[in-house]
Amino acid sequence: MLEMVKAAEQELLGYPKRGMGFYLKRSLKMLAGRAVEPVDKINWPNGLLAKSLMDYYLHNKNSEEARVIIDCLKKYYDRWIRSNHRLYYVDDMVSGMALIDLHQVTGEEKYKKAAEAMVQFLYHHERDEAGSFPYRPKQGNNYIFADMVGMVCPFLCKYASTYGDSNAFNLAVSQIQNFISYGMDEKTGLPYHGYQYESGVKYGIIGWGRAVGWLMIGMSETLAYLDSTRPSYEIIKQAYRRLVDKVEAYQLEGGLYGWQLGAKEGPVDTSATAMILYAIARSLETKVLIGIHKSRMVRGRDALRNSVKEGRIYGCLAECQGFSMYPQIYGAYPWSLAPALSLFVMTEEEE
Repeated sequence: MLEMVKAAEQELLGYPKRGMGFYLKRSLKMLAGRAVEPVDKINWPNGLLAKSLMDYYLHNKNSEEARVIIDCLKKYYDRWIRSNHRLYYVDDMVSGMALIDLHQVTGEEKYKKAAEAMVQFLYHHERDEAGSFPYRPKQGNNYIFADMVGMVCPFLCKYASTYGDSNAFNLAVSQIQNFISYGMDEKTGLPYHGYQYESGVKYGIIGWGRAVGWLMIGMSETLAYLDSTRPSYEIIKQAYRRLVDKVEAYQLEGGLYGWQLGAKEGPVDTSATAMILYAIARSLETKVLIGIHKSRMVRGRDALRNSVKEGRIYGCLAECQGFSMYPQIYGAYPWSLAPALSLFVMTEEEE
């Protein structure tokens, strides 16, 4: 696992790797008056990596690697803080999970202030008519992605639990309940990749593996922080349990999940597998799921270990480009390494 930790540290401070050609093309576009994507200092792949490193630290505080991890995380967040907390997308909220923990570990108020900047970004973010966050508001289509649930809700709930902000809980719950109401396929019980509330149209394919993983992470982390006496807790828990049952039926014999859950003869995707299994392991830890799910989780986890080479998780589907735009390119990316590392850390004592 230490090899994975080292790889995660390297990726956290170096991803994405951009050469001079990238910045030259970007400058030429700007000179020509064309729109360019901002250079995001706190993107979602790095947010996943930061969380995985913090997970390792919290389980191994007395290890030789512990101080190195904290130094690495501080360097990552301080770099962003120096940019005056610039935030661009809901994706950026993934980095909020480890940021809150970093404040608790170090006691440095600048990290709490940075987390407050994130939650304020969400409070003032555009929403559709049902109150959900469009993935890219500037595109003007009000598309709601399953990814958003996993990127935003865990941060909101951890923030709410840590700092006593009930508004953050309410906002997270509304994102999940809306997706359950408007983004699921009635026949299979699996999610579409997304939907548009105003038209009632659902988009993308049914059961894209990583969308399933994002949705499950959002629901499992929300249930981990949400007070069980709230009426919404039971509603989300029952919907989550139904989803887990549906998803587990698609687990392949070897323990992994396909890039699209229903495409059992297609390629497997280690990122979808790691996300799904992490969510299940998290819910076993919080008793939201019962032990009957453990054997499937362990089988998948052990299969993931066979995909590790030099600290990275191979067999990972490349980055999605939009609804139904899933390049069939497989390699080692942060979004397989990070959730796999978090999964291995969480279940280490069970081995």
